[in-house]
Amino acid sequence: MKFGKFLSELQRRNVFKATLAYLAVAWVVAQIASVVFPAFNAPDYFMQILIYLLGIGLVIWIAFSWIYDLTPTGIQKTDENPQDLETAELNNRRLNKVIVTATVVAVLLLISISFWAGSSWNNQGGAPVVHKIAVLPFSMQSDTIEEDYFNNGLADALIDELSKIETLRVIELASSSVLSAGFNPSNLLIVRELSTIDYFIHGSIERKGNTLRITVDMKTELQEEAVWQKHYKDDVSKVRHLLAEMAADLSAQMGVNFQIRDIPVSAGIRPVNPETYELYLKGKHYLSKSTFQDWNKGLVYFQEALERNPADPYAHSGLAEAYIMLGHSLMPPPDVLPKAEAAAKRAIQLDSTNAEGWAALAHYHTYFGWDWQLADYAFKRANELNPNMAYNHYHRAWYLALFGKMNEAIEEHKLAEELDPFTPLHSAWLGELYRWVGLYEEGLAETAKAAQTERDYALSLFIEGRILFDQGKTEQALDALRRAGEINAGWKYIGYGPVLIRTGNIEEAEEIIAEIESLLITPFGSLCLAILYAELNDFDSYFKWIEHAKGHAWYPWIRVMTDNNELKKDPRFLQLIHELNLPDPAPLAFDHTAL
Repeated sequence: MKFGKFLSELQRRNVFKATLAYLAVAWVVAQIASVVFPAFNAPDYFMQILIYLLGIGLVIWIAFSWIYDLTPTGIQKTDENPQDLETAELNNRRLNKVIVTATVVAVLLLISISFWAGSSWNNQGGAPVVHKIAVLPFSMQSDTIEEDYFNNGLADALIDELSKIETLRVIELASSSVLSAGFNPSNLLIVRELSTIDYFIHGSIERKGNTLRITVDMKTELQEEAVWQKHYKDDVSKVRHLLAEMAADLSAQMGVNFQIRDIPVSAGIRPVNPETYELYLKGKHYLSKSTFQDWNKGLVYFQEALERNPADPYAHSGLAEAYIMLGHSLMPPPDVLPKAEAAAKRAIQLDSTNAEGWAALAHYHTYFGWDWQLADYAFKRANELNPNMAYNHYHRAWYLALFGKMNEAIEEHKLAEELDPFTPLHSAWLGELYRWVGLYEEGLAETAKAAQTERDYALSLFIEGRILFDQGKTEQALDALRRAGEINAGWKYIGYGPVLIRTGNIEEAEEIIAEIESLLITPFGSLCLAILYAELNDFDSYFKWIEHAKGHAWYPWIRVMTDNNELKKDPRFLQLIHELNLPDPAPLAFDHTAL
């Protein structure tokens, strides 16, 4: 067939118009998908698959339009001879309608998307309005005696749902509990925090069997009447669906202009097994406490939940964090760390949007796994999924400090403190980061803040003593470090002992060394001994004990916490750093003008 005749035949069979109509409709489908897919958290490759399918469909459609005609009597094979004019005109009109309709829809979509994009761009020109929220512990009425694990667990779960909205800053339940417990108005720390909160959320739970009735109210002032209230009722198995609905309603009442991806997609939320969910809440309840015994109890509850439902991603992520917390203890179980990694990975495999699972994976590799790229990715992924996890910002701050990125580390630690202002650990350790960069007054302000939150807080005294020593206030430093060691012997070993050596009190320091060496060898005790021997310039003893410290969470920080320049020049020290997959020791990077 000659080319000219072939083109005429394509035109006669309406292949050109059919192709144009298909492309117009395909463009509309692609634009709709570009909005819908992100709303359902669909992976990026979904869009690629759609484009491939549309491309394959185009080839099939062209072949179909060559072979078949749409006639008044239905789809028929195109005659080789010229078709009657009535059928040709009918096909032309139908294809024209499709092309015009698709073009109009495409233009309207283009205008709408451009307007939305322009609005988003304009919003980026100024700082977005961020609302600070305090979800207070829920109260509960029940036909059975309940512990706090259930009502506090639901409050914590609502915090997680609200945290998915980028323009909400939601403080941790540990800190909001302080506000609900009643306080002395002379406590300036709490008064100042109250002034920064825009909305206070409270819930009242009534439970009968597996039926939940929850009343949620919202206030703009802690002691004022509610400005909004709504009642919810459903089965315990639908609790996650219920919490997503609450978060959406509360956001709407706050006038939050959230993106489509922020809207909880109720259809994608799976029901929970009530018994398994309660075991998970009990595990979280004990994990929020501060003793080794409580963490172990929480771990047992997570294990029991997984025995009943091995496919529960939340129980896996809770179990992973329990293992990591036990790994931070003075005497961690020997097999706890590999189990932490396995549980974190399983949580992510079951649900790639599980922020707790990503956080647990980041923490594992920061302290024990030493895959620094994976840790960085997991930290960022966890923060994307839930930007209000204070403990994840806290751990990421120390990850950044490990690489000497002090401006970023301090900002990340400040965010952890903002999200959990009444947990003294955040303030105290932020004070230590300030000490590293010579901001002593800022550091002392943070230790004072921690001490105001918890009286006789050993960690605060330990860091205060280190700052005072750096300032040349030796007697005050020794007094603070001595008191910290009296409350917690660990601070005597790692804090008081090294300063005794630096001030020439060698005999008392040697007594501390003998005390540690008389105890059972642990990674923490070995780390303390290594630090003490480094102060004495006994490098052989340092390398003897540092080998036993490799199982401790603080071990990687020998890269930035070792002050002895002669030790850092020792090839054996550099070998330790390289085993950690870390770069050679270097001065901390800090820009004072950037804070």
